[in-house]
Amino acid sequence: MLTGFRAIANGLKTTLQMLKEPRDTIPYPEKRREYSPRFRGKHMLAQDEDGHELCVGCGLCEAVCPAHAIRVVAAGAGEGQPVSWTERYAVDYEVDLIRCIFCGMCEEACPTNAVRLTPFNELAAYSRLDMVADKAELMAPPIRT
Repeated sequence: MLTGFRAIANGLKTTLQMLKEPRDTIPYPEKRREYSPRFRGKHMLAQDEDGHELCVGCGLCEAVCPAHAIRVVAAGAGEGQPVSWTERYAVDYEVDLIRCIFCGMCEEACPTNAVRLTPFNELAAYSRLDMVADKAELMAPPIRT
């Protein structure tokens, strides 16, 4: 019986000591956490200086993705339609941000450096369909306000 009271007293002592310690939580969104420069967040598709997309729709990012979170549909550009700097471009490009593990293999595999992972990490949505980033969303890089 006495050992039970000692155990409870030791537990309360530990709890009271921890109440004096500084907290690990951050008052989000007033303060934001600093991340490592190597942090990988939401994807983006880069463009060159002329506004042409760098993605040529080769599908290497889709092939190396271990989570199968990327879908690329490629096509050839018609005559007089400068969509990309080559005759091929990605008609449809989607990243399922729920399946993505943000490993960065797509960024490493891209031969044109079109796929980039930004430091943007605020990914929240009300439905699963909202977590699928399409080409229009990936072409406009996310900004933090």
